[in-house]
Amino acid sequence: MKAAWLVVLLLVPWCQAAPLRLTLQQQNDMLHFSYRFAVGGEPQQLSFSLENKAISEHFRQFKPFKPTLLQHYLWRDIQRHVASQAGVTVKRMPRHDRLEYRLLSTDAKQLQQLAAELDALEAQQTAAYLQQEYYTQVRLANGQLAVVPDHPRLMQQSLPALLPVATAFHAKLQQLDVRQAIGYITEWLQQIPYQDLSDRLQSSGASFSPPLRLLRENRADCDSKAVLLAALIRMLLPDIKQAIIYLPGHAVLAVQLPVKQGDSSVTINGTNYILIDATGPALLPIGEISPEYKIFAQPGGFAYQLL
Repeated sequence: MKAAWLVVLLLVPWCQAAPLRLTLQQQNDMLHFSYRFAVGGEPQQLSFSLENKAISEHFRQFKPFKPTLLQHYLWRDIQRHVASQAGVTVKRMPRHDRLEYRLLSTDAKQLQQLAAELDALEAQQTAAYLQQEYYTQVRLANGQLAVVPDHPRLMQQSLPALLPVATAFHAKLQQLDVRQAIGYITEWLQQIPYQDLSDRLQSSGASFSPPLRLLRENRADCDSKAVLLAALIRMLLPDIKQAIIYLPGHAVLAVQLPVKQGDSSVTINGTNYILIDATGPALLPIGEISPEYKIFAQPGGFAYQLL
């Protein structure tokens, strides 16, 4: 039997009298998580164990998106395609923020056809590269196209690994209604330390943590927490529709629950969703988001992906 080691972390979020206490205990091939926290001011405990192998291999390939690397691959493919065309040369322009090039040929019709082919090639290869790296493109409310982690796929593919976590919560939530159950999980997440997310157009996934990494590192940004919350809701309450909402510099979860008076909500494809901000450290209840973001929770003020 291998020796066990123990780590205790004390974390004091806003609006919380007693600190959240996380104990990590390594024993054999398992890492045991034991939380002491509070919900509604009442002390709570939560424990579960995860395999070390599952933690270390969980989206191991997920890394910060590097636009220059994508540009390198696209330029390679463009050169190959142009090389197959007689009488055409291509020259790359000195731009760092995007790939830009110039086609040279005496045949105007050929240039027009080739330009269309290269546009299609770029779109196809970009989509393939992002898919491979667990990223996707989202058109933000300001019209800009942002590369963000593929939150729906990351959430869905995390479900099997999160079964021990969902099982631990299930035992705590059996006597609660749906709104109370989601609120319970949310308040626990809000007390996990917040890791700042830089501008969504510039961060390129650098601060996103897939669910098991989030638990192991015990810190997360807004969309990391939203994805973990969505995954647990999907496992515990599978009939509830969800979406991740992209606000300027922020991300929150939206769930299809009856909207109560005073709730912050959005309408997507004719369906009402209430907003949940699991980011913390403020212990915001379900249906409440910070005033600075409320003005964007209206048509044209946000982008989204269904989960």
